[in-house]
Amino acid sequence: MKVSNINKEGDWMGDWILWIIISVAALIVDIATSAFLFLWFTVGGIAAIIAYILGFGLGVQIIVFIAVSGVSMAIGYPLMRKSLKGTVKKTETMEESYIGRELNVDEDVIEKTKVKVDGIYWTIKNVGEPIKKGDKVKIIGIEGNKLLVKKDILEGVNE
Repeated sequence: MKVSNINKEGDWMGDWILWIIISVAALIVDIATSAFLFLWFTVGGIAAIIAYILGFGLGVQIIVFIAVSGVSMAIGYPLMRKSLKGTVKKTETMEESYIGRELNVDEDVIEKTKVKVDGIYWTIKNVGEPIKKGDKVKIIGIEGNKLLVKKDILEGVNE
């Protein structure tokens, strides 16, 4: 192993400056995007700085940077996603928030019809017994751009 010669002439502006710039830039991009995808290049940059301190040339530093970045990304990124996935609550889409709501229908529904939900016209698809005008239906799911509804069975019991 070669002893470090930090002040050697011809040393391209100190390889360590290159690695610091790459590491800081990757960290800034990662903070800006919140993706935890560029963090691993910061780890690779730190490993390349260590290779520089140990006296290895630029070629070895680049190999160390690529190898450490790749390995840390392959191992760290899935672990980070898995740990964060459990802590972040899923935000429902507007359509998903409709599931479980009850509606009164203004016309007979055998298979499909249009209804207005929160000011938006939706096609509803009946997945149960035929629905008559004035019946209450419950939104039970979504299929593409259609709301799946089923006649509220308990409606007749409560009257």
